[in-house]
Amino acid sequence: MRAILVAVGALISADAHAQRANENAATAADDGFGKSVGSESVGIYANGEVRGFSASDAGNARIEGLYYNESGAISDLFVAGSDIKVGLTAFGQPFPAPTGIVDATLRRANSDRTIVTTRINAGDYFGVDATVEAGIPLTSNLGIYPAIGYFDDRYADGVNAWFVSYGNVVRWQPAARTEVTAFFSRYDYGDEERGPLIYTAGPFLPKEITRRRFFGQDWGQWSGHSQNFGGIAKTALGNWKLEAGLFNSRFTQDDFASAWFSQVDRSGIGQRFIQSGRDQTYVSWSGEARVTRDFRDGPRRHRLIASVRGRTVDARYGGFDLAGLGEGEIGVPDPVPEPERQYGLLTDDRVRQTLASIGYDLVWQDRGELNLGVTRSDYRKAIDSPTLPNFSRRDRNWLWNAALAVKATAGLTLYAATTRGLEETGAAPVNAVNANEVLPALRTRQREAGLRIALPASIRAVVSWFDLRKPYFEIDTTDNFYRTLGEVQHKGYEFSISGKPVQGLSFVVGAVLMDPRVTGDAVEDGRLGHRPIGRTRTLVDASFDWMPAWQQRWSVDLRMLYEGQREADARNRFSIPQRLTADIAARYRFKIRKSAAILRVKLANITNVFGWRVSGGGGFRTNAPRRLTGSIIADF
Repeated sequence: MRAILVAVGALISADAHAQRANENAATAADDGFGKSVGSESVGIYANGEVRGFSASDAGNARIEGLYYNESGAISDLFVAGSDIKVGLTAFGQPFPAPTGIVDATLRRANSDRTIVTTRINAGDYFGVDATVEAGIPLTSNLGIYPAIGYFDDRYADGVNAWFVSYGNVVRWQPAARTEVTAFFSRYDYGDEERGPLIYTAGPFLPKEITRRRFFGQDWGQWSGHSQNFGGIAKTALGNWKLEAGLFNSRFTQDDFASAWFSQVDRSGIGQRFIQSGRDQTYVSWSGEARVTRDFRDGPRRHRLIASVRGRTVDARYGGFDLAGLGEGEIGVPDPVPEPERQYGLLTDDRVRQTLASIGYDLVWQDRGELNLGVTRSDYRKAIDSPTLPNFSRRDRNWLWNAALAVKATAGLTLYAATTRGLEETGAAPVNAVNANEVLPALRTRQREAGLRIALPASIRAVVSWFDLRKPYFEIDTTDNFYRTLGEVQHKGYEFSISGKPVQGLSFVVGAVLMDPRVTGDAVEDGRLGHRPIGRTRTLVDASFDWMPAWQQRWSVDLRMLYEGQREADARNRFSIPQRLTADIAARYRFKIRKSAAILRVKLANITNVFGWRVSGGGGFRTNAPRRLTGSIIADF
């Protein structure tokens, strides 16, 4: 599902009551690493991939700072934005993780009057979306934020789908330093065809095909829902702070399908397959209770933290029917009748985990900051499969983190940190024997160091070195099983420079230069190359936003993304070439009678660059072609 699942854009109001006023990721970002505001995002890690790994897949999600296990996504209708917390930005975040933290903030009704925001959007490839959101202050200390939206999503491979999203966020402040939040978010989806993955017969890329032309099967679809609900309570009593959150997350695939072409030759001819299933479910309960005690000692603030986090995850998947559809050509529609399908028994997959942590923070005014933490993790996983040997595992680990930041001068901060974690590793690809298996959490570790410097003209720069290591999963060519085959190390440098050098101009530039490597027996015996599949050594993301100082109605923004060469197969026999893409957009602010409104138009992939993306297991999809989107949003 595309990132724009829900509300898009930003709106301007002539007064302070604007519900979504000035939402703009480029102007809100403090660095070039990752910032999301509404449905807009900027930064090299804005898609959740931090230093070459997915922070979301690693299980490092938070809601307003509290631990949350995401089985299904929360609709963006109810998420005001999210931050990637890594490096210096992770200071102040209790118990950070090696791959970074993705911390989401829920929406709230801040106004002293009811504001209804409506949006009509012509999305990618002119799929029409419509949303209504309302910020309603029921009393001076109680507000609600209900919203509903319909989305006609269209994708680069010609796939279409519909989504209906709805829910509410409730905020109650019974006292000055106390807030209770409850939320419900759900989207239902259907008619989501599956564009085929492409697996080539040798060390070469697929031939170039026409994008936005669907060449799968209409009857191979997804349908189901994603649902989240939960509550957060935060209060401060003198120097004590109490925080707690409890969340339920659920994702279902009432109908499931995966399509692919295998053994595709240079002319684009290969064998077609569809794997289908029913009643796939992923459900989790998660939460955290945290107690913090502050002590003041002149210019020093000491903070003691005690936390208990936990989660239960229950997944039922599998029982797939595999249908061979014969020979076909990639990129060429060739529908075949729907075959009879025979579904098998489902696999039961269970995870139980508790984490008990204590931490200490020292903030010394104008001197620096020290963060220390230790965690005892108890992790259990069991898989009951009707077709493969049952699996069970229990890990009890001591995890820890330590970080030190020193303010060398008024404008220069130096830091160093090290972290040990237990992180999720995703799911097996569809072409593996253990397709869709939720992989176990494994131990990871990271070291990093860097600096942040304040430059003239409100410009800030960050430079960091990092060394991040994890177990490496890939398909084992001896039995086609997706398993741990070694260790992957991502070591390199990341850079960020951002600021507002003149009135009306904001810019955010981020870059990562790294040396990803795989080690282990599978590399030594030739089953794997020494570079991980799909990773790039160079990534640069630059965003600019300009509003001419002599007026307040229109602004333009530009984003450019450079991706270096990526390894295209696990044995490093061929690669995906480097590419540079650019997007340009404009905002125009006006009024519909007395209501503030904004028109936003965006042209993505301006030069229509063609390229391939590769997933774990070696399957290829095209990148998105040039596309024009537009939206009108108004506050009433």
